[in-house]
Amino acid sequence: MGYAVDHDPSQRKFLYRHYSAPASKGNHGGRPKVIDDDMLTFAIALKDKGVPVPEIAKKLVIKTGKNAGKNPSVASLYRALAEAEAAAADDGLPLRPKPVRIRRPGDPLTPEEIDLRERLQAQPHPNTDIRS
Repeated sequence: MGYAVDHDPSQRKFLYRHYSAPASKGNHGGRPKVIDDDMLTFAIALKDKGVPVPEIAKKLVIKTGKNAGKNPSVASLYRALAEAEAAAADDGLPLRPKPVRIRRPGDPLTPEEIDLRERLQAQPHPNTDIRS
């Protein structure tokens, strides 16, 4: 019976429609992640400071699900850190974004900003050939 269902074309079409609709909405199934982005960012910061991973796991608290209020396992934390490092190595970006200073309109420019402004103003406008 299982063979007949697996190879029945109408059944395959039904299953394809049944599983492709959620996937098109970004839902691919599986268990939700225990360690969310905020927890991962905090864990990476602590690991960069030299805190051992088991100690980091004790400081993290799961926010949702049946284990809410508990600490994630050390294995889950190691797995999440490894995935984050692999993802950072793949795209060449750092694990955490570089902190930036938010300028207010009245703040003076830094030497780097002054240099950038002068270089940009010295460049010819890209549409000058079109206007002539």
